[in-house]
Amino acid sequence: MNTLAIVKSGYQTVPLNLLDESSTNPRRTFEPSKLNELADSIRTHGLIQPITVRRKNKRFEIVAGARRFRAAQIAEQEDVPVRILDLDDAETLEVRIIENSQRQDVHPYEEAAGYQRLLDLPGYDVATLALKCGKSQSHVYARMTLLQLIPEVAEAFQQDKITASHANLIARIPTEQQANAYAQCWKIDYRSDEAFLLPAKSLASWIDDNLYLNLDEAPFPIEDATLVPEEGACPDCPRRTGYNKQLFGDVQGDQCLDPKCYHTKVAVFIERIKAEEPKQGREARRRTLTLRVHHR
Repeated sequence: MNTLAIVKSGYQTVPLNLLDESSTNPRRTFEPSKLNELADSIRTHGLIQPITVRRKNKRFEIVAGARRFRAAQIAEQEDVPVRILDLDDAETLEVRIIENSQRQDVHPYEEAAGYQRLLDLPGYDVATLALKCGKSQSHVYARMTLLQLIPEVAEAFQQDKITASHANLIARIPTEQQANAYAQCWKIDYRSDEAFLLPAKSLASWIDDNLYLNLDEAPFPIEDATLVPEEGACPDCPRRTGYNKQLFGDVQGDQCLDPKCYHTKVAVFIERIKAEEPKQGREARRRTLTLRVHHR
C-alpha cells in the first residue's frame, strides 16, 4: 500500500447494506464452512478487523474484506467497521491484490490471476510485484505459470481435485502435453472404476521419464539454428528448463520441454549427416536409438 493511501485513510462504522462487492475482485471462491465459522465468531465478538473500502457513488466499494462482508451478512449484522481509503482504480487494484496475496485461504489460481492483473499495469514487473507482496520471485513465477494450465486442468485445480504441487508440475510443461500428464495423476481402481489421486512425486517421476529430454545428451548440435530455422537454436529457446531457473530450480541439467521439436531436429540432423557421408548417418542413427527418448 502506498503512503498516500495510508495518509488519506479513516475509520468509521457504516450500515452493511451500503457496501458493495467489487466486480474486479480476483477472489471468486469462498468456502461455505469457513464463512459460517467466521459468522459465528462475528455474532459472538463482532467484526474485529474492519473491512477496507473506498467511496463510490454515495456507497462504499469493498477493496479488501469480501469474505468478512459475506460472513457479516450471514451473521445478520446491521453495521460494520470499515477503513475508508481514498484510492483511484489502479491503487484499488494494487491494495486488493496485495492484501489477498497475504492471506492463507486465497486459492493459488486466484492469486495468480491477481498477479497478472498487476503485471498488466505500467511500472510493474515480477521483481516489483514480489517486493510489494513480500514474496520471493520464484513464488511469483510459480503462481504465474498456473495461468498456463489448459482449461481441464485449471478447472480441476480450482475445484481442489488436484493439489498445487500437481498443478505446478503440469503448468510448467507445454500445453499439448498437459492432458497426458494430468491423466498420470490418477490411479484407477478397476473394480469400482474410481480414480484415486497419486502423490505429486509420482507425477514428477513420470514427467522426468517421459517429457524431459537432456540437451547435454542431444545427438545434434544444440547451437545450430539452421536445423529447424523456425525454432532457432536450443540455447535461445524458452521451452527448456534452463531458460527460467527461477521456475525450474528443482530440475537437474538443461532439459528440453518440446519433444516434437527435439525429434524433428534429430531427424533433420540424421538426414544431413547421411547426405554428407552414409557411414556417419548410420552412426548418428545408432546414437539416437540408444537415447532414453519418449514421445507421447
